[in-house]
Amino acid sequence: MSRFHKYLHDLRTLPADTLLGYRQAGVSGAWNALAARSLHRLIRTGHLLVFAHSLDNLAVPTAPAGVRIALAEDEDWPALASLVGQREVSRFRALQAAGRRCLVAWRGKVPVGYAWVAHPIGPDVAPWPLPFTFPSTAAYLYNLYVVPSERSSGIGSALAHERLCLARDAGHREGWRMVAPSNSPSLRTVRKTAAGTRAVGELHFLQLLGRTYARFTPPQAG
Repeated sequence: MSRFHKYLHDLRTLPADTLLGYRQAGVSGAWNALAARSLHRLIRTGHLLVFAHSLDNLAVPTAPAGVRIALAEDEDWPALASLVGQREVSRFRALQAAGRRCLVAWRGKVPVGYAWVAHPIGPDVAPWPLPFTFPSTAAYLYNLYVVPSERSSGIGSALAHERLCLARDAGHREGWRMVAPSNSPSLRTVRKTAAGTRAVGELHFLQLLGRTYARFTPPQAG
């Protein structure tokens, strides 16, 4: 898709995606839909904690009662659009076509969460270039989301565990993820899967006019 067509798609999907964002998260959700199409194309800053999860000795994953977790299929995208919006589901299609894998949590026929696994890591899934070496033996675990009404129910932990198993079954030794310090739900899932987890460091980045400037800080001793 050309840049012109991306901008046109952004405009066409803005009203519905803004309304969806408002329904899910109020004013902040509506702002996120607008900012992704405007401000964040120009400038964006971030602070992320980097963790590595060992893929040895994983327990059998279990989802909460009434919830099924499965890899996304082509026929799932219309239903997922009701969760993430038209602009994002277009990006999801492109990620899947590039070999990235998406796990979806379903309650009946309704999607209530998702999580992604990527290997190798690249600019389509992370701030790029990274200021540290990402191991070739690791999978990148990113973009875990659960709808607000289903949080604290165990779905996030089940998604996190399922994708660790997915990464292990693909032959990886670790699963690396990056979490914003303000993202309490994701940090809770890190703690719940803390066996064999180590802190890799902290990443600060600035994306300005298409370029990324990043700084990495290893964890302090002790």
